[in-house]
Amino acid sequence: MRYLQAVGLVLAGLALLAGSFTAGSHWLLDRDATSAVDDATGAVPRAEVARSISGHLSLPVIPRGPRFVDCAKDLRAVEGARIRCTAHYLRGIGRDMTVRVVRVSGGEITYVHDAPRG
Repeated sequence: MRYLQAVGLVLAGLALLAGSFTAGSHWLLDRDATSAVDDATGAVPRAEVARSISGHLSLPVIPRGPRFVDCAKDLRAVEGARIRCTAHYLRGIGRDMTVRVVRVSGGEITYVHDAPRG
């Protein structure tokens, strides 16, 4: 009887671990965002892009993401447009990344960023 309980606990633990990996990999791979374009400039303000990226790089439960993110310029509403952004972490480490527009639709753009690298 004890053997069956132990096997049940091990199987439940493995199922929980597998679910955690699946959710974590989805979170890590989900790097796209959609933002409204400022009609006056035809771009998404760099502060909005930085806020979005910062949210992607922070864990939902444990905030271990960057202290802040800054971007070099506004992101133009042109498919394929790119900008450089830097994620600044606790120990003064800055990690660069590229943000690229993948879709322009009406007054919104969808953009993706690569993984921060230093």
